[in-house]
Amino acid sequence: MSQEVEDETVKEYLSDILFGVSSNEKEINQLIEENLKEKWTLDRISKVNLSLLKLAIYEMIYKKLPYKVAINEVVELGKKYSDEQAQSFINGILASIVKQQNLG
Repeated sequence: MSQEVEDETVKEYLSDILFGVSSNEKEINQLIEENLKEKWTLDRISKVNLSLLKLAIYEMIYKKLPYKVAINEVVELGKKYSDEQAQSFINGILASIVKQQNLG
């Protein structure tokens, strides 16, 4: 069975996400760092959780996706692919960013 993505819409979405996150990574990382609790750094966040945070931030700020949709999407992914604390950690950081950026 092939692992290749054949749906053109999915390919375009993935391309957009990869390009968008990488070309805005400095600003996205800064937003995450500004909303971490004291003594936390980016390298302390699991790779899965960091990727999910970056995805949601890109979708909310650069793609103008409604914040509730973006947050719900990554929280669900966190439940599936990360640990038990992922849900509240991701939700907390993103809620703080929504407030900071007046997205709500």
